[in-house]
Amino acid sequence: MPDWLVHLGFAYVMARLIKLRDLKLFFLGSLLPDISRVALYFTDFAHLDQISSHLYFMPFHTPFMAALVALVISLFSENFKKCFFLIFLGAIFHLALDLTQYRIGNGVLLFYPFSFRQFYFGLFWSGDNISVLLRALAIGVLVICLLKKRPVGSPLFLRAVNLKIAFPLMVLVLIIPLSTTSLMMKNNVDYLDFLAHPQKWEGKRVEFYNAKVISTNPVIVRGMGVKFELVTSEEFREGDRICIRAMHKEGRIFPVFIHRYRGPSKSMVSLVGLLFFVLIWIDFPQRVRAQAHLQGSFLQEER
Repeated sequence: MPDWLVHLGFAYVMARLIKLRDLKLFFLGSLLPDISRVALYFTDFAHLDQISSHLYFMPFHTPFMAALVALVISLFSENFKKCFFLIFLGAIFHLALDLTQYRIGNGVLLFYPFSFRQFYFGLFWSGDNISVLLRALAIGVLVICLLKKRPVGSPLFLRAVNLKIAFPLMVLVLIIPLSTTSLMMKNNVDYLDFLAHPQKWEGKRVEFYNAKVISTNPVIVRGMGVKFELVTSEEFREGDRICIRAMHKEGRIFPVFIHRYRGPSKSMVSLVGLLFFVLIWIDFPQRVRAQAHLQGSFLQEER
């Protein structure tokens, strides 16, 4: 997936093209599908089972679950239809951008929970020259967005929510991913069935979309908490992030294709994107300008 910097930058470009005025909710939607990724970082930090956590949180990175989460958020807004439309539109744009990247071992579940087929278009790799260019462009347009004058205030206009509607919907949002974990495993989504039951995949092709090199002699990689020896003549450094297409034989991985992720990690770049999001959400430049104007007026009155 593209990082949050790219997601927000191109969300702003899209908003300008379709002449959206309420950017904040659209930006919120453009990050919404990645709540699953954030949750996975916390489960990893808490040393919870990564495969089970992935099976549960991955459905949130789908149009279906994005629509349900957008519904829940919109229930707290005075303008329900507008709020839902902007957040869901942003989420769809997020998933459309995710489709553009080349992927090994995973993809976007466009038709979850009715189908578990994963899709991607394979236009560029994360960390390659195109990716670097996209990040540079995203920074430029987000700086423009940050400095552009807009009305100050919250776009949600919070109101008292009807719990008879909100509570069952929130429960539904939490239950649906639980109800599909076995189907996700059966369909080997993100090759999780292989990682959970490697013995079933003896002599078969397998893929890792984000493996970490944890040892170099021999080369040992870890994905979702599962370790394998990588049989290759290529040289790696501990900490390298790679994606692999390989054959699994006798508990070892024999690669036929390896891609190394280069440059800063998506997590680090996404933190920069998050900073832009927060500054735009709180209208930071506008508030600074307003404060400076008030101070200037106060000084003139004293004189």
